[in-house]
Amino acid sequence: MLDARRWFNPKHYNRLWNVGPPGLLFSVSVVHGLHWAEELFRLKTFSLEGTIFWVLVGLVVVDALTLLFWVLFSLPPKERGKNLSKRGIYGFIRHPIYTVIIYHMTILYALSWGSFLLLFFLPIHHIVWSKIVKKEEEYLVGIFGQEYLDYMDEVPRFIPWF
Repeated sequence: MLDARRWFNPKHYNRLWNVGPPGLLFSVSVVHGLHWAEELFRLKTFSLEGTIFWVLVGLVVVDALTLLFWVLFSLPPKERGKNLSKRGIYGFIRHPIYTVIIYHMTILYALSWGSFLLLFFLPIHHIVWSKIVKKEEEYLVGIFGQEYLDYMDEVPRFIPWF
């Protein structure tokens, strides 16, 4: 018989709702809000057609999928929350899934809608997510202690080598 306490830890359940889902909801809401404002005020947009559009979209999608699959191989689900992984993608960036949300999602929307406003929003998006992720990092320091603090000094949050 399954031990419910082993599978449902309120501490981990509450943490789940502190960063990822609300951050994703925030990002999608802001991106759609900016697009709505761009449409309402008829702000200047750009148009990419044909090959250049599909090449850019393809590059962004391939990069995003590479990050997401690399996450699966770098930290298997059964090890999450138990071991601090510094291998694979986690040797380059601490939050690869959030990187996909912040950059790849926004860039794909901007390309699809031809939105200059969304591209100019990227630095602000990065700053807001940096503030949001601090809560998760405090949680991880609580779990892994000095090891995670050292990891934070060695590995950047979202963008490798930056």
